[in-house]
Amino acid sequence: MPYREQVLIPFPPTLKSEPTLAHVRGTLVLASRQSLQRRDRFAAYRARLAPEHDMAITSATAGSWLPVELALAHYRACEALALPEDEQLALGAAVVHEMQRTFLGTVLRAAARGAEISPLTGIEKFFGVYARSFQGGGGRMLQVGPKDVRVEFIGNPLAAVRYFRLAFRGFVTAGVETFAHRVIVAELDMRDRLTQVGYRVSWV
Repeated sequence: MPYREQVLIPFPPTLKSEPTLAHVRGTLVLASRQSLQRRDRFAAYRARLAPEHDMAITSATAGSWLPVELALAHYRACEALALPEDEQLALGAAVVHEMQRTFLGTVLRAAARGAEISPLTGIEKFFGVYARSFQGGGGRMLQVGPKDVRVEFIGNPLAAVRYFRLAFRGFVTAGVETFAHRVIVAELDMRDRLTQVGYRVSWV
């Protein structure tokens, strides 16, 4: 018998008034840059980033909001590195570990201490990171199987950058792995690849 899909988290009510991503939390971009530093990719990345963009990102604080154009410049510079797919996924995963020291920390540290957080509850909490990282556009989460969910994000121009889609897949995988023994995250074929990105997340 087919599983009946259920909306766990609907698109935010702000989607109608703010249909397109306008700002990105500085925490996300700064953590992404730190992950590049740890893998000795930072110098090559900066060589592909305009000096004014580098200065604007460097002067940003973790809690600040960066214009989406600045985030696009960051991810396009990452894309220009032409890194292997597995390294792009690993860089996305590394961002989770960088962000553990900020607003992600409470949920992930609780899981690390062995708190009773079910994978589905953990994913729902982790999904909230998106809402706190992006201003404008929005996402939703649907349960499509007993241990399967689909997450969809629309109105996000960062989706046009392949590096972002791959790194974000690694980000989601690393976050969900905190709550499950094994996780499989597959990118969905969204209607508009320029502004939409989605993943199917399965766990055991």
